[in-house]
Amino acid sequence: MRNKDNFDRLKAKSHITLMLLFVIGTCCSMRLNAQTNPSIDELHNYFNNQQLLLTYREGEVLYGTYYFIEVHYCPNGYYGLYGNTVKRTVLGNEQKSNWQEYGTWKIINQNNINGILYIPTNGNQQFYPLYKLANGDLFINEGVTIVNQGSAICQ
Repeated sequence: MRNKDNFDRLKAKSHITLMLLFVIGTCCSMRLNAQTNPSIDELHNYFNNQQLLLTYREGEVLYGTYYFIEVHYCPNGYYGLYGNTVKRTVLGNEQKSNWQEYGTWKIINQNNINGILYIPTNGNQQFYPLYKLANGDLFINEGVTIVNQGSAICQ
C-alpha cells in the first residue's frame, strides 16, 4: 500500500511538472513571437532628428552602477552622446562620472538583422540590433529603457 501511495504522489508531481513546462514553454514562445525586427525605414523614422534617453544598470541594485545616456540623432547622420553614471559605495557615498562622445550613425542590415551602427570619432564602431515589441516599443537589450525626449539638438 505504501508503494502505491508513493507512486500516486510521484505521478501527481510529474503531471504538475509537465503542466509547468507547458505553461513556461507557451509563455516564452509567445514572448519571442511578439518581438520583431523593424524595417530600415521604421528605424530611420524612429531615430532621425530625435533625442533619446537610454537607462540601464550594471551590477547589484544597491551597489550597482546606473547609466543615463542622452543621444541626439541628427538628420545629417551625426550624433552626440552625453553619458552619466552613478554608483553607490559600501560607505554610502556616490561616485559620479560623465562623458561625451560624437560620431556618425547609420541604420543598416547586418546578418539579416536591422539595427543601428555607431561610428564614434575614436573609430571604435559598434552595431546594435534592434527589435520591436508587440506594444510598439523598441528593444535593444534586457534591462535597457529607451525614452523619447523630443527633437534632437543639432547644428
